[in-house]
Amino acid sequence: MGCENMGPMLYQLIRFLKPRKLLEIGAGYTSIFMLQALADNERELQAWEKMRKSKECTCEGVDWSVDDYFAQERTPPVLDIVDNMEHEATTAHLVMEVAKALNIDQYLKVHVADAYDYESSNFGEAPFDLVWLDGISTDERFPALFKDYFALVRDGGYAAVHSTLTNNLSKAWLASVNAERNEEARCETFRFEVKPWDGECDLLKLEDKIRKAEKSGGLNLTWLEKSSLEEVGFGIQKLLLYARVNESGGNSADAIAEMIGELFEEVQSVDVAPDESASVGIWGQFNYFGFQEPHKTRQNSFSLFQKRPKGFSEPTFSWTP
Repeated sequence: MGCENMGPMLYQLIRFLKPRKLLEIGAGYTSIFMLQALADNERELQAWEKMRKSKECTCEGVDWSVDDYFAQERTPPVLDIVDNMEHEATTAHLVMEVAKALNIDQYLKVHVADAYDYESSNFGEAPFDLVWLDGISTDERFPALFKDYFALVRDGGYAAVHSTLTNNLSKAWLASVNAERNEEARCETFRFEVKPWDGECDLLKLEDKIRKAEKSGGLNLTWLEKSSLEEVGFGIQKLLLYARVNESGGNSADAIAEMIGELFEEVQSVDVAPDESASVGIWGQFNYFGFQEPHKTRQNSFSLFQKRPKGFSEPTFSWTP
């Protein structure tokens, strides 16, 4: 009674969005619907390819196919599934059997593992178009897990989570996601160029000290992982660091730069400027929608998130619908 309507919903979503690379955390009933959608998408796109060759993708003389979409190299569709097969009521072990019987197993890749401990590198470098997380949102480790997997979603891609709207645990999680997103929206990313006095300075050790330095004076910042070294001249390099700064309430990136210069005697100067190339943060400017089945008390809803980075927008193909 949990996913009887969720399977068809995912099927229609995949048929509409045409994702190529999917991830499902927790195999079972929905897996077959997702695999069948991939197979049906392939047949549809092959039919469109034939119509394009015969100049039949038109309506009243207007071409209805997107040249750029069909010109790009389409990777083979795949559904990666992560499941440890240990749940007492699991049906995950039947997925491979049913997929083979339906001749859709060529789209399936099963990872028998605990999603909380699984290395994302096992999925390859390409990001996911759609991630589906089923039945694990009540685990206390779920918020961190969702962040990790949402980071694997491509720009414009989607993540869906089951059972999110009518229980207190999931409501609290959604509220925390909104709070973090709103905090990120108030922050801006800055690049700090830290110049030492001479070429003898160990910039990697300096970086470590700067990152470990306690925040002072109420400054609100989050150091980002990325950093680099850049040649200045005469054998001297400068250290480039990046941080997200909330400049409301009297905080400023200039004050942080001044703080670095005061705390570390090996620093000659610190220049600071906005980093225009930076992403919005962990969450980005995502959109999300909740869908609820009104006749059920449990497993009756899901939330759909779309990752929309800074500057993202849909293409425009025509003046009228």
